[in-house]
Amino acid sequence: MRLALFGGTFDPVHYAHLILAERVREQLNLDRVLFIPSANSPHKLGRRVAADRHRLAMLRLALRSNPAFAVAKLEIERGGTSFTVDTVNRLQQELQIPRSSLFLIVGADNLVDFHTWKEPDRILQMVQLVVIDRPHVAIDSANLYTTDYLQIDAPLLQISSTWIRELVAAGRSIRYLVPESVEKYIYRHRLYINDGE
Repeated sequence: MRLALFGGTFDPVHYAHLILAERVREQLNLDRVLFIPSANSPHKLGRRVAADRHRLAMLRLALRSNPAFAVAKLEIERGGTSFTVDTVNRLQQELQIPRSSLFLIVGADNLVDFHTWKEPDRILQMVQLVVIDRPHVAIDSANLYTTDYLQIDAPLLQISSTWIRELVAAGRSIRYLVPESVEKYIYRHRLYINDGE
């Protein structure tokens, strides 16, 4: 099996996530892309996040039409701070997938900050990094922790979960930024509006 891991807060999941995952799936000839919502991201500590049940529900709605996409809730079930090395190690042991068939999708901003991650060398021993360009992030190879990564040809979409949350809070439309089912879920549960969960 050829598998890519796609971690993140997914608060909420949006079309850029889905388009990029599909480009990775297609270009690397993957069997599965596993979306892994974090419990508490070490890079986003202190930021209020929608309840786990809502983020999981929105992911399931967004992914249900693609049989190659799946959700794994192991970081949420584990709780605490979500470290990629722990997640990758657990999945690698459980699934017994060799490094040549196990990929980790990261944004260019994460590649630039990869030296700050917990046990980056160990991560690189278990997976191949797949890097997605991000708006306003320049990759300077001379200053990278590693140059051992695959770069995927994907559209540079300036959609972010932060922007979507801000639009909802301001009472503005998020149509065409998230799947319709996710949009309806956000409004039905009053997410991102004042103190809504």
